[in-house]
Amino acid sequence: MTGLPTRLARPEILRLPPADIAAGANALFAADAIKLDANESPFAPLVPGALAAGLNRYPEPQPAALRGTMAALYGVAPDNLVVTRGADDAIDILIRTFCGAGDAVSICTPTFSAYAQFARLQGARVLEIKLDENFDFDAGAFIAAVSGEENLKLAFLCTPNNPTGNLVPARDILRAADALPGTILVVDEAYIEFSEAASLAGEAAGRDNLVVLRTLSKAYGLAGARVGCAIGTPELIGLVSRALPPYPLPVPSIDAALAALSPSRRPVQDERIARLKADRERLAGLLPSSPIVTNVRTGGGNFLFLEVEDPDGLAAKLRGLGIRVRFRPNAAPGGVRLTIGTDAENEAALAAFGVSRANGAARRADVVRDTKETRIAVAVDLDKEGPRRIATGIPFYDHMLDQVAAHGGFSLVLSCQGDLEIDAHHSVEDCAIALGTALSQALGDRRGIGRFGFSLPMDEAEAHVLIDLSGRPYALFEGRFEASQIGDYPTEMTRHVFRSLADGLGAAIHVRVAGDNDHHKTEACFKAFGRALRQAIARQGDALPSTKGML
Repeated sequence: MTGLPTRLARPEILRLPPADIAAGANALFAADAIKLDANESPFAPLVPGALAAGLNRYPEPQPAALRGTMAALYGVAPDNLVVTRGADDAIDILIRTFCGAGDAVSICTPTFSAYAQFARLQGARVLEIKLDENFDFDAGAFIAAVSGEENLKLAFLCTPNNPTGNLVPARDILRAADALPGTILVVDEAYIEFSEAASLAGEAAGRDNLVVLRTLSKAYGLAGARVGCAIGTPELIGLVSRALPPYPLPVPSIDAALAALSPSRRPVQDERIARLKADRERLAGLLPSSPIVTNVRTGGGNFLFLEVEDPDGLAAKLRGLGIRVRFRPNAAPGGVRLTIGTDAENEAALAAFGVSRANGAARRADVVRDTKETRIAVAVDLDKEGPRRIATGIPFYDHMLDQVAAHGGFSLVLSCQGDLEIDAHHSVEDCAIALGTALSQALGDRRGIGRFGFSLPMDEAEAHVLIDLSGRPYALFEGRFEASQIGDYPTEMTRHVFRSLADGLGAAIHVRVAGDNDHHKTEACFKAFGRALRQAIARQGDALPSTKGML
């Protein structure tokens, strides 16, 4: 039986042969096949280093590894998903597949402008249905407004909505889908990671009049790579794939997406999302004190929607400060969409809006360290006591790093994929280097810190840790261990951990430990180091703790 997508598709699309979305031809050969089929150059391009890798070859039309990884991320099967050049490209190919002159699409305004732009480029009519006075979607009013419209092929709903941040409840979307069985509802979930709402991707995989759009641009920081997808039934995905160009995604974009979605990155990605949500709410609480802000809306996106007095004056001021925001007068008089940025960017924006801040800048850092032996991502926040999530693949080492963060009083998220099939050495060493580097970056210019710090007894063991956050790395370790291992952790690496921390952190670290039980001795070292850090990183004003005038 012919499904709705085939009945709605343009005749020009139906006359095209099915796209080789699975790149079946490539699957017939191994990775080292001799490629003499695509008129490519056999030589790598004359560009430097890793950038050249693979660029002389065309990428897979739908990269199997990336398609599978994104399908797993969104909880659907690979044949329910087509990878596109950002969600914008997915919007374009949906409209090119289903809409021509005389066809119609609906949008709920104010919303993302690309829906109407692509529809008009294709010659389709655009039906604009206004959101209510609070920018919420009224399912009953929407259904009444579009029912009976001839050739309404696509209906776009953005949730959370851009630029207002309002969520459209899933029950209202499904109610509209049920009421409009001859129209495909396109649900744009570009910002859903910043909300508490569940995705409708699973529903789209089984309904022939529902499509979900996702992107790696926002939550995964890949706006410049242009990687997104459309999720729907295999029939619909097969049809829209016919509208794709032969090789839509560049090799560097594919590689960047796979790296960003690797397991070692996911804990830090999640922490970044949580941080942006917390910063969004923090700014939403501060901006009402601005003398020019009359209203602040916070919703499910990585942005706020403001209403301001004298938007022209504000625009001139922001231009002078080099701060770019999006003015949206079509949404509301004086409407401004303000994206949540880095700590420094947020502070600059608050100052531009006339919000005074008494607290010092946040002390946070993210570090990625990749070698041929390990892939590590770490995030620290020196002014928060949680979360603490450590996954190195070595349980005892996880426990030790957790002790450092717990006794140091800071948040630590660290994940490592290492060559543990060889041994633990590389993972232990590289995690210590990455952690030290992250701590150093979070400290910034080290103004106002205690700088020095601690001794700690643990049962019969005693550990002395002296630390100087001087910017000059030096490590001294005095102590011996009788046991070669504690679980999968090699005790000989303890000395090496503190040397690696000293190098990455730019600190003098002296450790002396004695006792009878190697577990106790090792744990005492890490706990004492955490306590020394707590003392050394504590804020004590704004002075630089050095008579030299620099660290």
